[in-house]
Amino acid sequence: MKKNKTNNAVPIIFSFFSGSGFLDLGFEKSGYEIGYVNEIYKPFLDAYKHSRQKMGIKPPLYGYFEGDIESCLFGDEGERITRLISLIKKNNRLIGFIGGPPCPDFSVGGKNRGQKGKNGKLSKIYVDLICRQEPDFFVFENVKGLYRTTKCQPPKFRTS
Repeated sequence: MKKNKTNNAVPIIFSFFSGSGFLDLGFEKSGYEIGYVNEIYKPFLDAYKHSRQKMGIKPPLYGYFEGDIESCLFGDEGERITRLISLIKKNNRLIGFIGGPPCPDFSVGGKNRGQKGKNGKLSKIYVDLICRQEPDFFVFENVKGLYRTTKCQPPKFRTS
């Protein structure tokens, strides 16, 4: 990605459901800056940190958060994210959210529980986080079946 002519800086990425960081790596290799990483499973986060260290890639600008995505929407971590985004926007930097919520509840080969399943609820929380923080752009990586499963109608996500 080329530098933004207006503010001479690349967009900052907030990564959710980061796993071992392969989606993040694609953005990094395209010139984006990873600013924040959220992953609940310690082994994945450890792999993320280890691979970055081995490749000589600096840690996220605002660090790592090992915790549930719901904590990023509410409570202390939610407030921290709000403050970070406010600061970044004051500096005229673009902000992107990237994430791929767990998909078994939506996958056509999966459990077909949709938004009512344990993992399906995580997708709604990610959408709510996007709506609350209003990044300049977002990526919602998931699977065929996300919009409609065999057993469930399309999720009713809040849009404002």
